[in-house]
Parts: sequence; C-alpha cells; structure tokens
Amino acid sequence: MHALLVAALFWGVQWQRRPPEPVSVELVRAAPPVAQPEPEVVRPQPPKPVEIKPPEPPPKPIAKPDIALKEPDKKPPVKKEEPKPEPPKPEKKPELKPLPEKKPDAPKPPPQKSLMDRELEKIQAAKSQKTQDSDRLDKMLNAEATTASLGRISADWGARISQKVKSNFIRPPSLTGDPKLVFRIQLLPSGEILGEPQLVSNSSGNANLEEAVRRAILKSSPLPRPEKNEAFQREIVFTFYPTRDTQ
Repeated sequence: MHALLVAALFWGVQWQRRPPEPVSVELVRAAPPVAQPEPEVVRPQPPKPVEIKPPEPPPKPIAKPDIALKEPDKKPPVKKEEPKPEPPKPEKKPELKPLPEKKPDAPKPPPQKSLMDRELEKIQAAKSQKTQDSDRLDKMLNAEATTASLGRISADWGARISQKVKSNFIRPPSLTGDPKLVFRIQLLPSGEILGEPQLVSNSSGNANLEEAVRRAILKSSPLPRPEKNEAFQREIVFTFYPTRDTQ
C-alpha cells in the first residue's frame, strides 16, 4: 500500500515537469487555402494530486483504572425444586362383612318346683298377708286409743279446738246427713299446726267436704293449748261432725 502511494506521487511530479512538445507544420504552396482556424491544442489536464493521509497512529492501550470496577453481584444459582415424593396411598382395608345376627336363645322353661317349695311359698305369702293385716289393725287401734285418751285426759281441750274450727268452717251447700271426719294433726308446743292435717277417715266420701274441713283447721292455727301442760300432745286425732258442730 505504501509503495503504490510513493509511485503515484512520483508519477505526478514527473508529469508536471515535462515541457509541451512543439508541433511542426509543413507549408505547401498551392491555391491559397481557406484559412482555417488553428486547432486548439488540447492539453492534457494534470492528474489531481492524491492526498496522502498520514498513517493512523496505533491505538493507545486503555489504561486500567486505579480502582477496580466492582463486579456485578452474581445471582445465586436458582435451585431447581425437586419434585416432592407422593405420599404413599393408604392401603385399602379389607371390608369387614357384618356377622350374622345371633338369634337370642329361646327362654328356658322355669325349673319345676317341688311340692315342698310350693307349700313353703304359700306359708310365706300367708304370713306376709297376716303381717299386713296386723299392721293395719294396730294402726286402727292406736287411732281409737288416741281418740279415747284425748277424751279421757282433756275433754275440755278437744271442745275448745272444735269450737275454733267450727268458727272457720264454711258449710258446703251439698252437705247432707250426719258425716264424720277424722284428721291427724301435728302440733308445735306453741299450738301451731305443723304441715297439713292428714285425713284418717271420711264417712261421707265427699271430697269437697273434706277440703272445707281441712281449710278450717289450717285457718284455726294456732290451736288452743290445754290448761295443763302435761295434757299437751304433739300429735292429736281430731274428730269433726259438720252438721252437729255447726247447728
């Protein structure tokens, strides 16, 4: 490349220094020719000088910076998620077939009792019935004895109780005949009635009459006390004749 540039420069310089060559004209005598204008001599134009560019200097080495550039943070490698192992499928339990229902055993016939056992049962049943009858009889005798004792010990006390109950008794319109009602009454030492009077007997069977006498007894609380303290009883049997005591 440099050799071509040098040759071109040299050729251009020689071309400028070469003088133009003379043109020889030979004159011939003849009829006078018509004068023609002399042809213009075409001079070759000198070639344009080729600009020779100086060779480019070699590139300067890039100076390393004093401070080393901080390398960009390297991203940690992305961990590939390992596929999770599938949980083991539960084993299918064998289906339990329902057991056939067990039929209940037929009831066994009761063992036959001997003649002696049957006789003993009859004797025990008779004793039990006799005991119940005896208890019932004792209660009735005790009630009658209590009534008799009350009459014997303090007839005046019983009369005063009947008089107070009679003042609070309201005779029902359906009352007929000569009924007799007996009540068991619990008393406190002050004469106040404890609880409700309990009916012992009602000859009329009239429930309305029974309730009317019970209300009259409760309304009479406290009942009169006996004149003598030793005649006082915590439980008394009170007999009331509605038609007699209210006449």
